[in-house]
Amino acid sequence: MKKWLQNIMAGRYGSDELGFTLLLIYLGICIFGIFCDLPLVQLLGLAIILWAFFRILSRNIPARQAENAAYRRFLSKCSAARQARRSRRQDREHRYYRCRGCGAIMRVPRGAGKIEITCPKCGRKITKKA
Repeated sequence: MKKWLQNIMAGRYGSDELGFTLLLIYLGICIFGIFCDLPLVQLLGLAIILWAFFRILSRNIPARQAENAAYRRFLSKCSAARQARRSRRQDREHRYYRCRGCGAIMRVPRGAGKIEITCPKCGRKITKKA
């Protein structure tokens, strides 16, 4: 039996982080599906598990590695953004404002009163209380 499974999986991609995440999402959808009897939720769960098995059994290894690399880049961007928000929240010496024009984040010292802030990226001027 073990030899049979090894022969089937020879040359196939196997499991990775994205595949494991897909299986966890499927598990969450199944648990959600227990509480509500919606055919759309069950169809979504079926699509996710089929996608996960397609990735595991795929012989196109470079494409699956590229998908997993893109997923890991997405996770690192989310982690970096979460870390930046946390550090801004803990900074008690400065106030942070977002430019409405370009979305850049600007830092000004607290207690400076009413000041005019110029965005370093787009040059837009904002008047705020620090």
